[in-house]
Amino acid sequence: MIACHDPCLGAARGAYRQCNSSASGAFQDALDGCIERAHECVNACRTRQQDCRDSAGTDAALAACAATLAMEQQRCEETFPPTPPASAHLRAKCIDKAQLANFRCGNKARRSSRRAVRGCRRGFRQCIDSCGPGGPPGGSKVCRDQGKTAFRAVLADCKLTFQVTSSACINRDVTCVQGCADARLTCEAPTRSMLGAALAACTADQANAIAACRAMNPPDSSALDSCITAAQANAAVCRDAALNAAAPGLAACVQPYVACVRACPPPP
Repeated sequence: MIACHDPCLGAARGAYRQCNSSASGAFQDALDGCIERAHECVNACRTRQQDCRDSAGTDAALAACAATLAMEQQRCEETFPPTPPASAHLRAKCIDKAQLANFRCGNKARRSSRRAVRGCRRGFRQCIDSCGPGGPPGGSKVCRDQGKTAFRAVLADCKLTFQVTSSACINRDVTCVQGCADARLTCEAPTRSMLGAALAACTADQANAIAACRAMNPPDSSALDSCITAAQANAAVCRDAALNAAAPGLAACVQPYVACVRACPPPP
């Protein structure tokens, strides 16, 4: 019998919650782009909300958690060689504990910035109140339906991954399961790298465009405001395109992981 505090199960539950939370946040962001108001103005408000979130420090804190996880995983690998089997088992348990600590670190980071993020959300609502009539290309309903379809697909992957991983904690060899998890990270790495680079490019393009707006337009002028709004709207479109382009690559790594885990032998 595996205890409820087993690090493998704890890590599986943490990954599931993190997956659902990320999907819900992405879904809300997608729905924000479906609001029936002037689309450029709404997208500019979305960028301002993202900039506000960035300044709240959540991403920096999560990056610190990820860096700690990477160091702890390396320590586990150096401390426990992949052979003999007993050492490999300890390595897998060590990594599970590190992942569980990472999820707790992430939860703490999100809680610490929750008030600031809520302020960003209030600012977004105030921002869209100033937008004129309009809507997204194709209409609000089509936009929302596309967001819901993508959201359901990601939630299904979250659930499937959790079911397979948590079951494997009980009836599959943990070293084999850890190998499957490592293979999934390897599968996702190129897509995540491209996504990070694309999002960084969006941010850089926005900063350059706003600097150009300030250089070409008088201060406190309507022309400057319009120019900055357009730059911010383009940044939202850029981020949406980057996220949409990455989604298939990340989703493609789910089924190979599931098949790998299911093929693992029972524990020795």
